[in-house]
Amino acid sequence: MKPVKSAVGRLIKYAGARLWEQVQWPDIETIYARSGMFGIVGFLQQSCDPDLTKAVLRRFGAKIHPDCWPIGPNITMHDCPEDFSKLEIGSHVHIGRQVFLDMADRIIIEDSVAIGMRTIILTHLNMGHGYPNKPVQHFFPLRQKPTVFKRGCSVGAGCIVACGVTIGEDSVINAGVLVDRDVPPRTWVSSSRQKPDFRLPDRLFDKVLKNERP
Repeated sequence: MKPVKSAVGRLIKYAGARLWEQVQWPDIETIYARSGMFGIVGFLQQSCDPDLTKAVLRRFGAKIHPDCWPIGPNITMHDCPEDFSKLEIGSHVHIGRQVFLDMADRIIIEDSVAIGMRTIILTHLNMGHGYPNKPVQHFFPLRQKPTVFKRGCSVGAGCIVACGVTIGEDSVINAGVLVDRDVPPRTWVSSSRQKPDFRLPDRLFDKVLKNERP
């Protein structure tokens, strides 16, 4: 790339750099005043600064230990209309890039936990409650429960941790694993649990559909 020599060219380059800085390090209070938590969540998805991510989470209620390592960036905070107060993070925790945190209930991450990039952490289950013509909602009621990562555990990249799961101390979850049950301490989980498919009996649907569908 040729160096910019003209005064106008240098000014344009400088203005572009400043605009980029404003995108990455804007006035958080202005974003909150204009768009509320929706704007803050959107900013966290776009920010490329892990230290700023941690500061914004703390500003809006997350309980983060002073010795926590940088968080993210590009994290997604879901179902947090008021603040991030349901999130608790201990010391020397690493949370990778593009992690998804479902804040319907509490997420507790104790000291020295590592969570790999693009992991999905869930705290609720909703099979379509209130949807018309959705009989399966009657068999799987709404569920909401804290998800807990105990001291020293490690979760590989791309995992899905289901609602209400507790991962025990010093346990290791291999990359890409669906964790749908509690993991005992000092346990290595190398793959998702294999379950046979289960077909819901027609009689269950017939009873519900008789009242819901013409």
